[in-house]
Amino acid sequence: MPELQVLVVDDEPAVRQVMAAAIGKAGYTVDSAASAQEALNRLDQTPYDVVLSDVFMPVMDGIELLRRARERGHAATFIMVTAFSSVDSAIDAIKAGAWDYITKPVRREEIVHRLEQIEAMRGLREENRALRSMVLVGGAAGQPYTFQAQAMLATERLISRVAPTDSTVLVTGESGTGKGVTARRLHELSARREGPFVPVNCAAIPDNLLESELFGHTKGAFTSADKARRGLFVQADHGTLFLDEIGELPLGLQTKLLHVLEAKEVRPLGAEQSRKVDVRIVAATNRDLPAMVEAGTFREDLFFRLSVFQIPMPPLRERRADLPALLRHLLAQRSQPSGARQVLGIDPEAEDLLLAYAWPGNLRQLENVLHRAAILADGDSITVADLAPEVVRAATLAGAVTSPGAAPATRPAEAGTGLDVADPPPEATLRERVRRFEIGLIRRAIDEAGGDRRLAAQRLGIGLSSLYRKLEEDERGDKADRLRKDEDDPRAALIGERPVLARD
Repeated sequence: MPELQVLVVDDEPAVRQVMAAAIGKAGYTVDSAASAQEALNRLDQTPYDVVLSDVFMPVMDGIELLRRARERGHAATFIMVTAFSSVDSAIDAIKAGAWDYITKPVRREEIVHRLEQIEAMRGLREENRALRSMVLVGGAAGQPYTFQAQAMLATERLISRVAPTDSTVLVTGESGTGKGVTARRLHELSARREGPFVPVNCAAIPDNLLESELFGHTKGAFTSADKARRGLFVQADHGTLFLDEIGELPLGLQTKLLHVLEAKEVRPLGAEQSRKVDVRIVAATNRDLPAMVEAGTFREDLFFRLSVFQIPMPPLRERRADLPALLRHLLAQRSQPSGARQVLGIDPEAEDLLLAYAWPGNLRQLENVLHRAAILADGDSITVADLAPEVVRAATLAGAVTSPGAAPATRPAEAGTGLDVADPPPEATLRERVRRFEIGLIRRAIDEAGGDRRLAAQRLGIGLSSLYRKLEEDERGDKADRLRKDEDDPRAALIGERPVLARD
């Protein structure tokens, strides 16, 4: 995803330069304007993502700049800055459409934190657009997309049942399976659809800021609290609060979150009284929360409170029936007018590789691979040469790709694993073929990680519990294979064990 483009607007050169330098140092693209009129001219020429604007400026102030920018159709997110922390100006800025409001002197950490929040929300919006028609809707609002894979059909039924209720929902699944998109769908199909949908990534906010972000604080509640701040629970009042990566929430905050869920009220840091909130909670995680409960790193009572209704998001490898349609859908999105050359199709050999790949990064990885391939493609179709190396490498190991004129490739046994990863027998089912292929990748990743299974799971983009489960499934499959071979070999009955190959 491209980095944020930020425009700093301030009539004081020193302040403008300091803020622009801090933003540039954080890795964002930044320009500056000395007046509101100059900022409007720049907005007409460049689609900035964020405008960091002073409120009090001569001729045209920051709030008027915001109003005129909206009238011209500019969608940039505005953060208003002022040395006068007046409540009236804050309210006017929010009413005009400002996303947030901060006071001078502005700290670099505060600016960067706000930009990271905007970047996270922007990423979720882009993921929604990319995956919307394949995970959410295909036609009129509320009409479910027609899936082929039974796993997604079952998930759609769960979504349609629980969405109209106020039930707390826990969405589980591997990274990239569309958990954030499902949370948005639950909101859009509920009676709260006209209310706010507020996403927060619990892993992206430092622990010392997370409590203030969730529950808010009063002015003076701590050293740097130079103004009061509404928490995300208050911002989501009468709407939905999406707690992504809930498994990363510190234990201390888990206790406070549990109280909010039970009492339906929040108390900002430094406040003497609590405030009632009407918020629906949707949480998501790629972690194994029951295992965390057993390990004492996640509260059992909070887990039960969050998992009133669970929606598991199936990984892409369990939705292979949907893959052909997903490939064409993503290519159709790439073909929309955007100034880039259009790629309209996929070469049959390249499509075979894409359909055979295990997709450990799920839908997000599929989108990225197609995006890269579309950029590299010379013609109007994607070929094998345009695909990501990991896709081609996996297919080569699986014997799906050979050099021109060469005999079909076979896969040797993995060194040190004792795993026979040769081509499966012709009678092997698709499930068995996929199992053998996946376990070969897993064992290879474990070897490359020096036996560190947690690191191997991270590199494969799967949870540690999923890695262990697949290893156990493979062990059971190997035992079943040996039993079948023993039953088929008449010598097994004589020696009471696996057949022994005769020596030369």
